[in-house]
Amino acid sequence: MVIESLLAGADGVFVGACKRGECHYTSGNLHAEGKMEITKRVLRMAGIDPARLRMRMMSSAEGNKFVEFAGEFQKDITELGPLGKPEGIDKNDLEVKLQAAGKALGGRKIRWVTGKIVEFTEKGNLYGEKFTAHEIGRLFDEIAMDEFRLREILERLKGKPHSVKELATKMDTAPKILVRQMADLKKMGFAEIHSVVGNTPMWELSGNGETAYE
Repeated sequence: MVIESLLAGADGVFVGACKRGECHYTSGNLHAEGKMEITKRVLRMAGIDPARLRMRMMSSAEGNKFVEFAGEFQKDITELGPLGKPEGIDKNDLEVKLQAAGKALGGRKIRWVTGKIVEFTEKGNLYGEKFTAHEIGRLFDEIAMDEFRLREILERLKGKPHSVKELATKMDTAPKILVRQMADLKKMGFAEIHSVVGNTPMWELSGNGETAYE
């Protein structure tokens, strides 16, 4: 929903939640906090300032705090400027990155990880080992980066075939990293070689590439 708001033209998104220990849905606010954290990380990977997303906790009786928090956010977003402009991302590229971010965040892998945050930090894994905030952050980064890159590749292949070098330039990523991910996409049946120009393979979406990677 955060990404949908940005795609619809919002310059930022403010999320209000209950205080810790006061959520009607028990740990709903903690799950939301984890989702917002990984969303910020994906936005950063997309080149978008994560300050455009802010979450604040307050009780339903603290209307004054809501006004204060919302006012501060409005002021900060106004100073930051229109989405994409201070980040140096043009309109077309911004849409590609946001679409990739939205699909990465909505994918099964990231949804599974965010669904386990409270369990991992409060109860621990099968062996009772609890994850620290640093360990959760590292896990988020590893999974989010891999998922975001795969999604961005698929978004860029929608328009026309690309070489790995072209993708690497547009995505500001080392070609050797994309070579591995192209191999993964080919193995999963989402991308295939369209043609070979000289010695350079040109990649395109496979027949089920647009719909299968959901």
